[in-house]
Amino acid sequence: MLTEVLIPISMFAAIAVVLWKYYDTKHKTRMAVIERGLVDENLKYLFGSFSARPNRFSVLKWGLAALLIGAALLCTIPLQQYSWAAQHEGELITGMIFLGGGLAFVIYYGIVAKREKHEAG
Repeated sequence: MLTEVLIPISMFAAIAVVLWKYYDTKHKTRMAVIERGLVDENLKYLFGSFSARPNRFSVLKWGLAALLIGAALLCTIPLQQYSWAAQHEGELITGMIFLGGGLAFVIYYGIVAKREKHEAG
């Protein structure tokens, strides 16, 4: 009984400690660079969480992925009534998730490529 409680608590505590130490060390490194006056334009990209070319369509990408993965999972519900699908339920669900996610990323690529071509020319 006690191990059923202590194992999940210790797992989440270990994850919290690792994340805390990571961000604490990152913060201390940044502060040391700033205190020494070594801040340069090149270091802003090194320490920053942004890229040289931000992705304006990231919300579209993840929205499409969530939408099509959800639609793919909803399509598996009627298929589960067939005997062949009931025997392979796990494979069917996994396959539909990858099919929906892959289709979402292909649609996203098409939309973004069309937009960038339209904006460039």
